[in-house]
Amino acid sequence: MKPLLATAVLAAAFAHLPAQAQEAEGPPSPFHDPQNVPVHPYTLKEDLKAFATWPKEWKGTDWLKFTGVLAAVNVAYRYDDEVQEDYANPGEPDYHEAQDAMPAAMAFGGMWFAAKIKGNEEARWQVDAMRRALIVEVISVQVMKLAIRRDRPAPGVEKDGWFGHEDLSFPSGHTAAAFAIGTVLAESGDDKRRALRRTLGYGIGVFTAYQRLNHDAHWFSDTVAGAAIGIAAANVVMRRRRDAEPFGHLGIAPMDDGMMLTYTVPLR
Repeated sequence: MKPLLATAVLAAAFAHLPAQAQEAEGPPSPFHDPQNVPVHPYTLKEDLKAFATWPKEWKGTDWLKFTGVLAAVNVAYRYDDEVQEDYANPGEPDYHEAQDAMPAAMAFGGMWFAAKIKGNEEARWQVDAMRRALIVEVISVQVMKLAIRRDRPAPGVEKDGWFGHEDLSFPSGHTAAAFAIGTVLAESGDDKRRALRRTLGYGIGVFTAYQRLNHDAHWFSDTVAGAAIGIAAANVVMRRRRDAEPFGHLGIAPMDDGMMLTYTVPLR
């Protein structure tokens, strides 16, 4: 059952990647002159609006992917009881919230360190994308939690405990946050370390989902839904930032016998 967990969560994650995120070689790196590339091309309010209205832009393949995500959540739901039985730890103290958030927090902190301390402009771009994706997914997850109010797994609690009064289990916020941060790590930067970045980025998400189940904090379907939301939020933010960046930069370079007009474009 444990191999099934990792496979299903990761499959649901990749199923929700937009076509441009799968086919492209990563978002263009920002120019090193911060005056040419704004770090905040959009407000967070506009990011949230873009995420909420994203289905309006979907085409046939996008709707097929969305259907695949719904199918993955449904399959996970069918296995909720069996997975919970494998991970059940009745009476285990509830002190794992911070522990389960640590891998994603370390990834964000490491990128922030590179951006602020070392002055790395690529890391600065990624930190801003992570922060925006995190806010988008947190608000989206909380809205769904409050609307659905699913009971968390516990002794005697059935998986069909929807629209309860206290617990907020669906979807998993920790998993969504880990995949939001991990997706930016996986799909940004250059392609020289793409395999490593994807292993680390998506690995953080899968490990977090595993820990939430291992600590009896969520049902299996909670984590699959959380993974889809986190990846979707990250891809919407990265796509909007790619669209906001100028494709090229027009400039003038001095020469011995005059001036030369230049046009610089980032190459991949």
